[in-house]
Amino acid sequence: MKKMSIYIIVVSFLSLWSCHSEQKENLNKKAAVQQNDELLENPLLMIPITSSIQPKDNTMSTLYGNQIAADYARNNADSQYPQGAVLYEVTWKQKPDELWFGAKVPEDIFSVEKVTFHDHNSYTYETYKDKPLRKVKESKINTSRISFITSQKMAVSP
Repeated sequence: MKKMSIYIIVVSFLSLWSCHSEQKENLNKKAAVQQNDELLENPLLMIPITSSIQPKDNTMSTLYGNQIAADYARNNADSQYPQGAVLYEVTWKQKPDELWFGAKVPEDIFSVEKVTFHDHNSYTYETYKDKPLRKVKESKINTSRISFITSQKMAVSP
């Protein structure tokens, strides 16, 4: 009986010891919005609507929206977002994933584009770039980018 108790203790100790490994933090802080960025709100905390990759540019993007925009995208196929809807197209440069061979993950934020919808089909468009993110002064409205952002459909999930 004494041998059995020692055996159980030794096996328990070895199993606990063998499961111990160096914990590596898997949080990708470089891909996050930083405190010193000019954004007034963190789009990464909003509702993801869809995502895409651009292999030629080595970038990946996610379209985020506030609750109004997400509800509208979920229930409508057009791009006539209601007043109060806010969309953020966040684009990252890609880097190889250290944990999965062949996979790519976001690196630094490359740009953030914000479309805010007002009454009577009017909207404002803002672009943020660089590190830290700073608002870009635009000489003219980029209607092709706005059209692209608003035309994206919500990703279907089970």
